[in-house]
Amino acid sequence: MTAFSYLVLTASCLWLCFWLWQRRRDRREGARGAITASLVGLALVAGTAFPLALVQWGLVSKAVEHAQRIMGLAAQHMSLPLLGLACLYLASGWRWKPIIWSRIILGILAFYELSRYLDWQSGYLWLLTLAAAVAMAISGLLNIGRDRRVVILCLAAIFCTLAPALLAGLVERLPLLSLLDASIDASWLVPGFIAAGLAVGVLAEQAHNGEHNPSGPETPLQS
Repeated sequence: MTAFSYLVLTASCLWLCFWLWQRRRDRREGARGAITASLVGLALVAGTAFPLALVQWGLVSKAVEHAQRIMGLAAQHMSLPLLGLACLYLASGWRWKPIIWSRIILGILAFYELSRYLDWQSGYLWLLTLAAAVAMAISGLLNIGRDRRVVILCLAAIFCTLAPALLAGLVERLPLLSLLDASIDASWLVPGFIAAGLAVGVLAEQAHNGEHNPSGPETPLQS
């Protein structure tokens, strides 16, 4: 059952990558950057979920298991922040150059190394995860009167991705731990990441429509 959950998670994230890539076309430069950042987050999840399914069947070597743990750490720290920030970017109408997304990714990695040096890895992971949840919550609030689908999707993403850690207790369990070690809790991540990916797609469509509607909700901000 655990291996099946990881296979479904892999297939779901790959399908979302294909679906979002199609919606990347004909978008403004900033929106394409946000979608690309979401693709990175989903690809990291798919890249760590598939090897975990193979681990359950004993089909991988120790070297692959080691590589999976590195990928799992990256997915654990970057997938939700990238998806959450992409939602907030598209919902708020911010505008910045796509290169900013690469700097955000490098910043997350740099502060991860700093957290290791300071022995504050757990706190840093919770900080990133809760910041992503807040970003998604704000994205939903900005769309209450515009498109309630975004509200539902953002709430579902927050609940499903955080539920295993919150139900076990903040001290006893870290968020998205099933991306690092195989666990039945991976079944929570399937609806969670599907909801997050769909939220990005719906918000990207809104941003696209707003560009062609002068009275639309998007308010550009220069950065």
